[in-house]
Amino acid sequence: MLGEGKQDEEMPSVTMTPMVDVMLCLLIFFMVASRLYDWDEQQFNVRVPEVGDASPLTSRPEDLTLTVVEPGLVAVGGEQYDLEALRGVLESAREAYEDQGVRIRGDASLSFQDLADVLSACDSAGIRHVSLLVRPRDEPDAGAVGGAE
Repeated sequence: MLGEGKQDEEMPSVTMTPMVDVMLCLLIFFMVASRLYDWDEQQFNVRVPEVGDASPLTSRPEDLTLTVVEPGLVAVGGEQYDLEALRGVLESAREAYEDQGVRIRGDASLSFQDLADVLSACDSAGIRHVSLLVRPRDEPDAGAVGGAE
């Protein structure tokens, strides 16, 4: 009988060559296909809007420095204003730039009420960025602290 003969039992093997060929073909296909979907902006006929006078974006202006000269009198730049005139100056500065800031400085001997009046003028003008200029106290000499040796 034909089936009774002894057959060599060989281990099945997988040849890698066809799989590598298929993978290379897929790689080439996807490389070519992806290039077809790479659109350039030049392919679209678009008319871009035009503007007459395009002004560049400007940076934020410097904060105004308000110097409290005496109660009810404030200097801005080289001009001195009373509190009502100061309110007008601050309102016009805020109209020119929405986030206009101010720095307030004054002599240490002024009362808190003088500062509160200036803060109130800033608030009524709509100024929200307010800072107070101060400096650190002078530190006492190291030799003066303690007792005499």
